[in-house]
Amino acid sequence: MNKRMEHRRRLEDKYGTITTVIAPNTRFDGIINSIEGIQISGYFEGEIVSQSLVWIGEGGKVEGSIKSPSVVSEGEIVGNIESAKHVELRAECRMTGNISTDKLAIAEGCSFKGEIKMLHKDDKPIKFTEKRSRVQKNT
Repeated sequence: MNKRMEHRRRLEDKYGTITTVIAPNTRFDGIINSIEGIQISGYFEGEIVSQSLVWIGEGGKVEGSIKSPSVVSEGEIVGNIESAKHVELRAECRMTGNISTDKLAIAEGCSFKGEIKMLHKDDKPIKFTEKRSRVQKNT
């Protein structure tokens, strides 16, 4: 795939299968440490460490820290996102916490309260309007 087409791919499409799922109406407290992708569509309290994508689905809520190269949120986050290369906060997202990342995209309609630390001084958050239909994985 050429570089131009790769740039247009949705963040969740760039990663392989999501193998850990906290389903709707499910509550989990603790620590998740995973090499594979994680999807939170229920409630999670604790720490998430992943070497792949962490996706908080619509209706999902995370209270705690997320350490991952890529994070997509359509749900609610109360806590910090650390060491991320790419964070995408979609229109339905509600976040209270700090973000440390290389790239940040915030959709119109998203609610964010916190600080943003971008690792390159010339980088700025990208504001966007969602135009593509959402695809739910493993639900």
